[in-house]
Amino acid sequence: MNRITIGFFWIFISAIIFYSCIPDRMPSAPTEIERPGFALLELGESNLNFALNHQIKMYFNEPMDLNSFPANVVVESVSGKIEGAFSYGESDTIVIFTPITNYKPAEYYTVSLKGGVRDKHGNSMISPNEEDVPVTSWFFTSGEYSNSGFPFSFIRDKSNRNKIYRVGELNVFLDSLILPGSIDYQTSALEVEPNSDKLFIVNLKLTDGQVTIVDPNTFTVVNQLPVGLGPTNIEFSSQKGYVTNSSAKSFSVIDLNSLTTESTFIFPDAFRPKDVSFSSLKNKLYFYNTTNSELKVVNANDFNDSHLISSGLSTKPTDIEISKNGRYIYILGTNSSIISVFDVETETSVILDFGFQYLTDGIMGTNFYYVAYYRGTGGDDIGGVLKIDINTNTIVGHLEWGYQVDQLKLTGAEELLYAVTPIDSTVQVIETKTMNKITSTKVNGNLKYLAITNNNY
Repeated sequence: MNRITIGFFWIFISAIIFYSCIPDRMPSAPTEIERPGFALLELGESNLNFALNHQIKMYFNEPMDLNSFPANVVVESVSGKIEGAFSYGESDTIVIFTPITNYKPAEYYTVSLKGGVRDKHGNSMISPNEEDVPVTSWFFTSGEYSNSGFPFSFIRDKSNRNKIYRVGELNVFLDSLILPGSIDYQTSALEVEPNSDKLFIVNLKLTDGQVTIVDPNTFTVVNQLPVGLGPTNIEFSSQKGYVTNSSAKSFSVIDLNSLTTESTFIFPDAFRPKDVSFSSLKNKLYFYNTTNSELKVVNANDFNDSHLISSGLSTKPTDIEISKNGRYIYILGTNSSIISVFDVETETSVILDFGFQYLTDGIMGTNFYYVAYYRGTGGDDIGGVLKIDINTNTIVGHLEWGYQVDQLKLTGAEELLYAVTPIDSTVQVIETKTMNKITSTKVNGNLKYLAITNNNY
């Protein structure tokens, strides 16, 4: 190797050594410190009738770290927390929650997204020094209330006295029906007969009253039956319907198979019945009247064995409901906080007073009794619905609002509670496990009574 070549070689090696020893003067790439922004929590088209395996999508403004989500996303109901798997959607700015096990049917779930979720650079939505106020939403899962359709609810208009409204799909006003015949009557009660699901409408008239029977699916009149003067309410046994005729001091018996009025029984002591319950346990009818707090007990076999007994109230009753086993009758006092629990076996009463005045209406479920109350005092309107455990006679749920409830009804599987609130002409829908109001519908009328089908359509 000649000297020139050797010289260049050592110069090249020296240069490499020299430059490798020079510190790196070029700045490093900056660390991304922007906190991710939350854009949207997507539940789907509706948070009602939520599928039991439905995914939840969360949208952000930059790529997110999936590992930060399990500790910061909570989906839970009264039954507990649902664990989920997390994955990316169409891009890594969309995170999808997929339940590992199905949600429970007909339950109210809350979704909470905490500020600790991080982007791919390790930045959380909020700093450790900030208060973490989670982003929240909710959904109500599908249940028997939504199998093969939805129940119908029917509401009477107290201004247009022979007009009935129909609501379906939980919260959608569908149509209305004008009852045929004379216009000299008004509706005093609506009830759905449990076995046939037909709607029975009790009509007050200037002459003897009538009961209009409506097919719920077609919303057409099936029959109109004569009853006594001044009918006010109707109750059912497995084969019969019993209509209280207050003005006539009587009750009429309807044969549910032939849909005919079978007979009318006049009380010989001029007892004026207002409402009635039937006990399958005792095969007896229990009437309350319009003048005092006494109950009239009548044998349903022949209607001849009857006697009066105290209801346990000191005021006139305003509503009567019976437990599903036919053992206990719950009676509300007029303008009162008192509930009398009447035992048909012993014909004695236990008094409940939870301090909620004034009790307006009740509806009986298998394990729970629901009672509406309302008190308007100096512009401070206080109302709500109580959920009472009939095994312990204690309050186990409570929804408070400013509404006066005219009437309460339960869906067939007792998953939903419907309430008519005349002040704003709405029907409110409440889920029964936690007493959360989930939806409502506006009906353009002056609302009064309410009935719910047992089946779905």
